[in-house]
Amino acid sequence: MKNYEIKVRITDIKVVLSLIKRSGAVYKGVLRQDDYYLAKGEKKVKVRVINGKKFQLIVYMRAEKAGRKESTYTIKDLAPAEKTALLSKKVICYVKKTRRLWIYKNTRIHLDKVDGLGDFLELETVLKGKAFKNGLSEFNEVMELLGINPVDSITASYSDLLS
Repeated sequence: MKNYEIKVRITDIKVVLSLIKRSGAVYKGVLRQDDYYLAKGEKKVKVRVINGKKFQLIVYMRAEKAGRKESTYTIKDLAPAEKTALLSKKVICYVKKTRRLWIYKNTRIHLDKVDGLGDFLELETVLKGKAFKNGLSEFNEVMELLGINPVDSITASYSDLLS
């Protein structure tokens, strides 16, 4: 799967929430996520635990740069035994966050509170079934609706920021 994404630090969460609500995005709930990184760099591998009940193996490739990033990723659901086996390997970084999720068309809007880092807004426009040009158009539309300036983007993942 492919997506476009961007992440920015939030200084006023009330303003951001107001913009998200005005955009017409649909609120999907709170996700408590524990991410255990097994590999970092351009190719990242992590085990994600969602709300203590769902386990996933996520592998993604992304150049860490300013502005809009293109990412290629796979997500595999894990059984508890698979999660345990993977976490018995060397975990190189642990990221704990609370994510409030909204959906706008094919774009996931995340309001993340990351332990040790603070508050962030992250967009992920999923390109599944969408031409790259149409995905880019939607991504830019959401950035404009939420007042995101690419110059303010965070170039690194949470795992890199914590390391």
